[in-house]
Amino acid sequence: MEHACIESQGRSRFALKRYYSLSSLLCTVLTAVVLGWSYQHLALGDLKDLAESRNVVLTRAFANSLWRNFSLLVDDSAGATADSLRARAQDTHLQELVAQHMKGTDVVKVKVYALNGVTVFSTDTRQTGEDKSGNPGFLAARAGKVESVLSHRDTMDTFEGTVTNIDVISSYLPVRDEYERVVGVIEIYSDVTTFVAHLEQTRLIVIGIVFGLLALLYGWLYLLVARAQGIIDRQSSELEKSLQGVELANRELDRRVQERTQALNEINRNLHEEINIRRAAEKQLKLAAEVFDNAMEGIMITDADERILAVNGAFTRVTGYSADEIVGRTPSILSSGRQDQAFYATLWTALQVETRWQGELWNRRRNGEIFPVWLSITAVFDEQNTVSHYVAVFSDLTQRKAAERRIDHLAFYDPLTDLPNRRLLLDRLQHALIASTRTGRGGALLFIDLDNFKSLNDIVGRDQADLVLQQVAQRLAGCVRASDTVSRPGSDEFVVMLEDLSEDGQEAARQAESVGEKLLATLSHVYPLAGYTHHSTVSIGIALFSDRQEVVDELIQRAESAMHHAKRAGRDTLCFFNPTMQAVATARAALEASLHEAVQKEQFLLHFQAQVDSSGRVIGAEALLRWQHPERGLVSPTEFIPLLEENRLILPIGQWVLESACDRLAAWATRPELSGLTLAVNVSARQFHDDAFVDHVLAALARSGARPQRLKLELTESLLVNDVQEIITKMAIIKAKGVDFSLDDFGTGYSSLSYLKRLPLDQLKIDQSFIRNILTDPNDAAISKMVVVLAESLGLAVIAEGVETEAQRDFLAGQGCHVYQGYLFSRPLPAEGFEEFALRSFIPNYSDHRPAKDLPPGTVNSRPPA
Repeated sequence: MEHACIESQGRSRFALKRYYSLSSLLCTVLTAVVLGWSYQHLALGDLKDLAESRNVVLTRAFANSLWRNFSLLVDDSAGATADSLRARAQDTHLQELVAQHMKGTDVVKVKVYALNGVTVFSTDTRQTGEDKSGNPGFLAARAGKVESVLSHRDTMDTFEGTVTNIDVISSYLPVRDEYERVVGVIEIYSDVTTFVAHLEQTRLIVIGIVFGLLALLYGWLYLLVARAQGIIDRQSSELEKSLQGVELANRELDRRVQERTQALNEINRNLHEEINIRRAAEKQLKLAAEVFDNAMEGIMITDADERILAVNGAFTRVTGYSADEIVGRTPSILSSGRQDQAFYATLWTALQVETRWQGELWNRRRNGEIFPVWLSITAVFDEQNTVSHYVAVFSDLTQRKAAERRIDHLAFYDPLTDLPNRRLLLDRLQHALIASTRTGRGGALLFIDLDNFKSLNDIVGRDQADLVLQQVAQRLAGCVRASDTVSRPGSDEFVVMLEDLSEDGQEAARQAESVGEKLLATLSHVYPLAGYTHHSTVSIGIALFSDRQEVVDELIQRAESAMHHAKRAGRDTLCFFNPTMQAVATARAALEASLHEAVQKEQFLLHFQAQVDSSGRVIGAEALLRWQHPERGLVSPTEFIPLLEENRLILPIGQWVLESACDRLAAWATRPELSGLTLAVNVSARQFHDDAFVDHVLAALARSGARPQRLKLELTESLLVNDVQEIITKMAIIKAKGVDFSLDDFGTGYSSLSYLKRLPLDQLKIDQSFIRNILTDPNDAAISKMVVVLAESLGLAVIAEGVETEAQRDFLAGQGCHVYQGYLFSRPLPAEGFEEFALRSFIPNYSDHRPAKDLPPGTVNSRPPA
């Protein structure tokens, strides 16, 4: 203590005010400078990134719109002089095109470089011909990267003339072709003078505000520190005086403490053991109390006479009884009345024999609500081995029971319509078959499918389509008896099971038909949707039953088979199942299985049907899919093509057809007499709407090396039902590669003239259904003539399929159609047979058969293929 006092007297006082003044002032200045610099650095970085992103977008738009005007300059840059480059740019009006393209943007200057570094174009013509091959920005762009630099120019030539004191961001950006190869570099100068000036002004304002706020804070804190320094100085003086008196008192106190410490140590040793014992007991009691009060389960403690002594918080929350209301009562206050005396007798017997019981029972809350619990009761014994207490612990099973009910409901009911699902339908159908056998009364299954529901889904979206399904479910439930079952086993499929029909089969059929007719009428009413009114029809298949020996799955398949028959009959109708339909369904299933095997074993091949001009020369062919069945031989396409569509097998098969056609074109290209032939490939709507279709076409062309100009994709009118804009976009991408498009079966489907003029088509194909009776049916003749005139007005070529007689060919020629396809010229042939047929019509030294520029639309060049 004496040493501490002497040390305190010799210690110098800390100069708080002086150190605070210097350090705070330095921190204030540094903070203002750092914040200003950070703001400027971040803002310039953001400005550079923003300008660079905008220049990338401008470059893509520039390349898409104008690059073809610069490609020749880039290609010829190696041997061209600056004067020749400027002359070409002037001849092609590139200055005006670039200025017009960049009008309305911040771009003030544009330069285009070839990959050798030569400036092939600049809006400042004096810079044309400069060599930038060593420029770091050019080298980065040629490597596929974007490089930008912010700089200040005293003077600069821009679109608007010479400008002084300008801040610009110059971006070197790569230009890529369709194969993502860098074919040139564009340098774009963007005027950011206004942004930089605004940034500098904002930076100064930020520094000023920050410095001002920090200065105010510095002044206020300085006053506080100065006052604190004075207080500290006064207190230090008083403390030094007090320490001297305390030192004397401490010496006396130390002596007395030593004496008392010896006495207390003995007492402490005696109390230590007792304290430890009490602490352990208190800890156990506290732990037990915390467990009791905080347990998630309800706990009730009674004496040996079943009088309630204590309950915990969980008990109160579950039952609604507070401790004051329940203590002193017996557990019978919770009785629900659902358990009888025998139940409680068994419970008490278990407690007496095994000293515990657990199980599920029902209790009653304070508000009268009955709820399930899982209860565990344990008997507690005293030192004389006599029951002194009972402890009951229970868990509320209300939510668990509700969850179980919900799970059961989800397992057997459709979540959208709340109708029984397929699982519950099968169970009820099995019971209905048993009941039908017992009573002798009949029953029926009505399989209902919404017509064209997928189109509705595509048009209005899934949410609105779900509303239609819910309305259908409500209407179905309103059309049948309470004893009947309405089920939703699939997406747009419903099943109605009628029970307790007549014992007479004919009468039962009439009853089922009556219900079916009622359903047809009810479901055909308008469905109001948000901003849209939907009209719908359904197809219904009916299968009767009256015997428990029926197989449930087969019965549903019969009703579904009858429904498909109703669809083929024109939709909006109903149809009963019969054995003939079963045979058809069986054959269809066998054919479907064979199709999957055919895909795996590659049993498909291509035949080619010639397309000829008016002189009989072969100018191309249509690739037609054939199935070489190992037992049946060639299977008709009308049998298996629809199945391919339904099972989505059309996607891998369609890709195989496309790749095989491209391989055939590549092979023909090596033979001069066949190199000018075109090859048409049919594309289904499902295939065209596939997300990967465009990539598949481009990959097939690239892999095979076939000329895109020789490939023709034939689309059907059914493709135009949905999402015409998506179709146009995909067609434009493919057509940009040189591929032609033909609209097949024109006039038989849904085509609209407004769509037709938007589609990038090259040819219309007159369907063979109009050609068949063109000489005898005035309507077919008029339609054919209309197609030819429409093609001419739209600048499209036209071809007629299904031409079988010379009279039909002559009639079409008189209408202006001069390209044909049909049995008159050739049936579909294998590749070798077609090539031999084509060679017989070959005339050497002729050029391409594609329409000449000076020929009227709708006609073809009369020259034979090269």
